[in-house]
Amino acid sequence: MKCVMAWWCKLNHKARLDTTIAVIGLGYVGAPLAFALAKHFRVIGFDTNPKRIQDLQHGFDEHTQEHFVPPKSLHYSNTQQDLIQATMFIIAVPTPIFADKTPDLRYLDEASKIVGGVLKKGDMVVYESTTYPFCTREYCGKVLQKTSSLVLDRDFFIGYSPERINPGDNAHTLQSITKIIAASTPQARQRMERVYGSVVDSLYVAPSIEVAEMAKLIENAQRDLNIAFVNEVAMMCDRLGLSANAVLEAAKSKWNFLPFMPGLVGGHCISVDPYYLSYILQMCDYKPKVLSMGRLVNEQMPTFLAKKLSSIAKDCGLVVSKSKVLLLGLAFKENCRDMRNSKTPILRKKLKKYGFKVKVYDPLIDRAQAKQMFGFKPLKSLGYKKFDIIVLLNAHDVFMDIDLREYVHTKHSIFDMKGILPYATHRL
Repeated sequence: MKCVMAWWCKLNHKARLDTTIAVIGLGYVGAPLAFALAKHFRVIGFDTNPKRIQDLQHGFDEHTQEHFVPPKSLHYSNTQQDLIQATMFIIAVPTPIFADKTPDLRYLDEASKIVGGVLKKGDMVVYESTTYPFCTREYCGKVLQKTSSLVLDRDFFIGYSPERINPGDNAHTLQSITKIIAASTPQARQRMERVYGSVVDSLYVAPSIEVAEMAKLIENAQRDLNIAFVNEVAMMCDRLGLSANAVLEAAKSKWNFLPFMPGLVGGHCISVDPYYLSYILQMCDYKPKVLSMGRLVNEQMPTFLAKKLSSIAKDCGLVVSKSKVLLLGLAFKENCRDMRNSKTPILRKKLKKYGFKVKVYDPLIDRAQAKQMFGFKPLKSLGYKKFDIIVLLNAHDVFMDIDLREYVHTKHSIFDMKGILPYATHRL
């Protein structure tokens, strides 16, 4: 038995050494995945951004601001020809939305064409990018076939494994989360099991690629709806003259009440995925009602907050046109640097329309990147500045170490969006 086990382990080890995996797209998802896989396989980390490749080659990740030592089995490249060595390709590029809220598949299309240009018989392509049901098979599969002149499920195979990485969350890591996998054939699924099983503790095998695609969308849609409900609770309480924070705290005393808090809903997933789901459903002549209303409520939050802050200013005896407002938090959520789809710039714009003089401060983000993304540069530091209204939008740990009372004029307002500051003068 020992001889058999030793033989199997040796064979499996050799199979790993003979496998070269290419990870296409080295953002928040692809970079940590490539690093993890390189502990077990030869890995090519590919990105079209030369600066991104240069930074990673030098052991620096601008997304996390961390320095690291790349494994010897990990090679970074932005050259398509380097990908020829790979037998499995994992595509982890962004899938944003257009201004009209429809799916923007340009990155997915480009990545599929890059892979299709080097695809060989027997290769496998796995998509981690968020897509709607049937997109992987019918859209991406067709792009691969057209570019490579190969036939799906005869010459090459596809799979889908939705990313579940949560930026800023050190508890739910790539290794610890349950990874959904699905493939176009049973044999392809086994390849995915071997590869992903080497870097995660738990796998869930979905019965089809389309089930896995749908599961990803409803995971984030559910969270979007939960937040939408408490956001509407905040709006209702405001109209009734009640404290939403007090109402939610009282409701939390029941064992099965879900403890969501009101807030601005941004990020690359929660504020985007419901639109992907709505898109494919409308293609099937079905308009989702609950999903759409949840999105509508969350999209209205910056408008509601701007109006609320205008009312607070008047209650404090402030002249809006002379009032200085500080918004704390530009990342889309607490304790992360990711600014994608942040709603803070929208709130800033609406406050400026009221006449407020608005500054934004977030010590976790890249100020130059913020300038490029939003057209304004956040404060480098608070210094000795004083404001009339300070608004806590993100519950960064670093903000808890700052006594905001030092930066607000006496008797003026500290508005705590998250209900965590004991000295706040105003809450929802």
